[in-house]
Amino acid sequence: MAEASEPARPHALIIGASSGIGAALATRLANTYHLSLIARRTDRLEAMAGPHCTAYACDVTDAERLSETIKTAVAANGKVDRMVYCAGQQLIKPIRAARPAELADVVNVNLMGALITASAFASPRTTHSEAVYCAISSIAAQRPEPGILAYSAAKAGLDALVRGLARESAPRRVVAIAPGWLDTEMTQSQPHVYNQEFRERLAASTPRGIATVDEVVELAMYLMSDAARSITGQIFTIDGGASL
Repeated sequence: MAEASEPARPHALIIGASSGIGAALATRLANTYHLSLIARRTDRLEAMAGPHCTAYACDVTDAERLSETIKTAVAANGKVDRMVYCAGQQLIKPIRAARPAELADVVNVNLMGALITASAFASPRTTHSEAVYCAISSIAAQRPEPGILAYSAAKAGLDALVRGLARESAPRRVVAIAPGWLDTEMTQSQPHVYNQEFRERLAASTPRGIATVDEVVELAMYLMSDAARSITGQIFTIDGGASL
């Protein structure tokens, strides 16, 4: 008697999957989804690859290649059920000192890449009608501070995209999460700004303390689940109360 074949897994595509929230979310989804992971750093993606995981090397600032990579993933693994955009880049510098190329990089990573993936998400050739798009934004979108204006402006654009895409791509759902400061590789790369003194001061001034990557992942898992089927076009803050 022939063995029963394994049921086809739903398809989750994560852009920015090599570290931080993207990598943690990939770990959570790996048990039930076929994963298509897109990121610039191929060494980390290859370490994640397996029988239910396909890695694609792609820099999100290359718009044409990003679009083609998504098409390749769909051709290989079927229409997408969950799409996550968590690629991010921060520039900490007074706007008067920022070079045009630096500003363009921040906008391309945080917003333009999201626009490209949103275009793919809205297409019935790419996604199922009940698909969910989840973007990682930031409280900086609503609370721009000196030194991170390019990042704040790009994330504000991302929030507008989420609200508009929810209407244009319905019945597909679109949500976003806006974390406060997180201890990730992106923030760890700025030790002259985010040092131990900064961490202690932020933790002491925040009602519930600093949020964690795991908590962001838990929220994403809920928002992408059927339990949240009536939620769309919303951006959810998770910052321990820092923005109160």
